[in-house]
Amino acid sequence: MMILNDKKLVNLIKYTPSIVVGFFAITVNIIIIKDNQDKAYESIKSLREDIIETNKNAVKQSTNKASNYILYKKKMLIDELKILSQQRVNEAYAIATNIYNNNQNKPKTTVTKLITDALRPIRFYEGRGYFFIFQMDGINVLHGLKPDLEGSSAWDAQDLRGSYILREHINLIKQQNGEAFYHWWYQKPGEALKKEYEKIGFGKYFDPYDWFIGTGEYVSDIEDDLQISLLKSVMGYEHTKNENLFIIDGEGNLLANETKDNNLAFLINSNSTITEKMATQAQFEGNFITFNDTSLNQADINSTEIAYIRRIKDWNWIVGSYFDSSKVNNYIKIKEQEAKALNQKKLTNVIILSAFSTLFMVGSSLIVSNLIARRFHRFQQRIEHNIHALEASKSKLHHMALHDALTGLSNRILLLEKIYEAIESANIHHQQVAIVFIDIDDFKKVNDCHGHSAGDELLKAISEKFKHAFESKDTISRFGGDEFVFCFPQLNNLNEAYLKVAQIQQLFDEKFIVNGREIMTQCSIGVSMYPSDDSQPEGLIRKADIVLYKSKAELKGSATFYNYQLNEQIQYKYLLEEELRRALDNEEIFLLYQPQIDTKTQQLIAVEALARWEHPKLGSISPDDFICIAEEIGIIKEIGLFVFRQVCTDILSVSPAGKNAINVSINISPKQLMSPDFIDLITQATDEIGIDRHRITLEITENVMLNELEKTYDILTELKKRSFCISLDDFGTGYSSLSYLNMLPFDEVKIDRCFVNNITISKQSKALIKSILAISDAYGMITVAEGVEKKEQLTMLHSLGCNLIQGYYFDKPLTLSTLHNTYLKQ
Repeated sequence: MMILNDKKLVNLIKYTPSIVVGFFAITVNIIIIKDNQDKAYESIKSLREDIIETNKNAVKQSTNKASNYILYKKKMLIDELKILSQQRVNEAYAIATNIYNNNQNKPKTTVTKLITDALRPIRFYEGRGYFFIFQMDGINVLHGLKPDLEGSSAWDAQDLRGSYILREHINLIKQQNGEAFYHWWYQKPGEALKKEYEKIGFGKYFDPYDWFIGTGEYVSDIEDDLQISLLKSVMGYEHTKNENLFIIDGEGNLLANETKDNNLAFLINSNSTITEKMATQAQFEGNFITFNDTSLNQADINSTEIAYIRRIKDWNWIVGSYFDSSKVNNYIKIKEQEAKALNQKKLTNVIILSAFSTLFMVGSSLIVSNLIARRFHRFQQRIEHNIHALEASKSKLHHMALHDALTGLSNRILLLEKIYEAIESANIHHQQVAIVFIDIDDFKKVNDCHGHSAGDELLKAISEKFKHAFESKDTISRFGGDEFVFCFPQLNNLNEAYLKVAQIQQLFDEKFIVNGREIMTQCSIGVSMYPSDDSQPEGLIRKADIVLYKSKAELKGSATFYNYQLNEQIQYKYLLEEELRRALDNEEIFLLYQPQIDTKTQQLIAVEALARWEHPKLGSISPDDFICIAEEIGIIKEIGLFVFRQVCTDILSVSPAGKNAINVSINISPKQLMSPDFIDLITQATDEIGIDRHRITLEITENVMLNELEKTYDILTELKKRSFCISLDDFGTGYSSLSYLNMLPFDEVKIDRCFVNNITISKQSKALIKSILAISDAYGMITVAEGVEKKEQLTMLHSLGCNLIQGYYFDKPLTLSTLHNTYLKQ
């Protein structure tokens, strides 16, 4: 019995240590692996949520941007239709007036036929629009669509709601100074007779024949045109490559899709009811939905697709943008599988090690325990290393989402966050925040001369200077291209903002070394301040960008702080630029003619043509404003050629070639003069119109000769060969040199009004004019004095030998008809 007990004890001693050591080792290993799995799971979960949230914000912004644009264009539909209707009728009215004016000696029936024949074939609104003419008693004179109605009365015609269409429209025209808009409901061709559609029209009274000329269009047709246009234009919005913008209707039919490669596969390959469910769930204020290949599920964030959709009121449209969350899930799953495989391998090693330890019995249990402890320590280090690697991957992805890839600076998302934080801090501590928007001047030249890689290196070199020059509380962001935005928080006054701007400018005083080359550059700066200029980050950035444009336009390398008046000026200039592009087509630019009188005979010898712009809403715009804008936006050539051709046509019409034919002076812009085809274009115009070239004097200012004197000489010499006369305008006010008169083939010199104003009271002005007249006489040039407003000025200029005078003493600039009636009518 004792032997049996000893055997049991030996077995107990023999196996117990190994069992205890093995059990303890396995237990510890399981605890460590479980802890590692929990940490890995939480890390992966956090990474997934961050990436998905970033993508959700992006698709929401993309959808809202497209939706807001659609809603704006929809809101402006009726106003745009009215403007278009009024423009068309004004064009028809102008045609009718011109025909009438040119044929007043003909019978009314003949002129009526000329007018109706001219207007009948005109179509607009994608071929739907036409003109109609009614007498004010309701008799139809012209119906562009139904000629069989002409000659009949429509006085008793009613729309589908019982309103007398023609009577009411005529009454409105009479009440509203000869022109009026009108709304009525009418059956549309091809539609059911009882189905009514809203129409909007415009009519204008034609006084010579007691008519009114009008047109009308169905609101639904214009709305259809707008929808087609929007479906094309909205798809062109800028977005990231993970966003996919689409538009469907209320029944789930796909209307527009910008991603040709993907082609909205989720709408085509998945359950056919997805789009219908999307249509039913879409809200006017916008909402997120998540879905996979078979169903919609608004709770599961791991679904294949996540979209943000928004319903457009009245149009039955749903605008949406989505991203593929399955790519994120696949990446997370790969990391998860790698971690699980590694943990499984380590667990197997622990089990093997535990089994091996049972062979050493009790005597080697301490050594085995030490070995196991050391091995466990190494295992733990490896596990922790893997956790750190996973955390580093998460941090790297987060950093990439908030920083610029090229320079490492903050991107727009992080910039906006920092501006929000700066504003909150400023509100608490009653401080200010400066938003500084900079643009590298002539950066394109660096790319063109040295290559785009050199441009990238220059941006990185500039960014490095920025990083080392400012405090950690300051935020520096690459906004895009060669633009950077700074956020300077915790400023106590405006002077500190000026110091920050000066610090930025000092960084550009030294040359940058790029690929072994020295590159010297500078930057233009725009600054906005919180809270004086705006209370929102987007508004502060936008206003800094506005004044940056002003800095670049006026003086590159300068800095401009935002103010209300400056914003008004820039917005007004933007408006003028847009309106000027349409001014010629809208017939808003017209001409006036100021007489030039012979000082000896006081007879009309010539006129100066002056361009004017009359905008229907903005009123009269000064030539000093719109000529400069036309040069800046590159349409001075079109405006200049229009003015030249119109002047030639006008002058020839009121003063045909002959003994007493008057001459005309036309101002030429420097950019127009320097264009390669200028000489050929005006030569062709005179040949087509039939006016003698020697009657045309081209006025140029002195600044055209400052930089390209040799080229100017070649151009003026060729113009002289083609019989044009050349005049030097505003002589003596700029950088005039007598060598110009000797070198260049001028026929005429114009004395500026600033000298003429003081000729009777200033000996210096009188002496200067006398010298100009003597020089001109010596060179055989005609002299013209501008701005003559008093008889004393005329008398003295005559006594000094001036040839022609121009000014309000004789007449202001006149319309062509007034010029003809006053000076040329026999």
